[in-house]
Amino acid sequence: MIDRSYLPFQSARDYQDPGMQKWMGFFLSEHTSSLAAEKSCVDLSTDLSVVEKLELLSQLYVGQLKGCFVVKEKNQKTIIIGEVSELSSKDLSIKTSSQGYRRIEVSDILSIQLWEEGVYD
Repeated sequence: MIDRSYLPFQSARDYQDPGMQKWMGFFLSEHTSSLAAEKSCVDLSTDLSVVEKLELLSQLYVGQLKGCFVVKEKNQKTIIIGEVSELSSKDLSIKTSSQGYRRIEVSDILSIQLWEEGVYD
């Protein structure tokens, strides 16, 4: 409690400082803007190692099976559906039905799944 008995006005002597409450508007706006920035972030991490990616890709390639690939493009996630037509340790070519052939790097692949007709449609 602050002693304000020396002040000439009763209202000044009775004044109760809101303390941290006066800063809450500032903190609230900072918190809101940081939450909005966090929400717009896209998670571009992967649980697959390079060896695991190459193993899955070679299985799709050998079996000429259609796959669903989540790929990192321009800091966004893109889904590509198609067959692996060419494969090397660094990159691959995917034959899609709508976009033709797409060349992507193995390091840009975030996930690989077998595409099953009717399951995802």
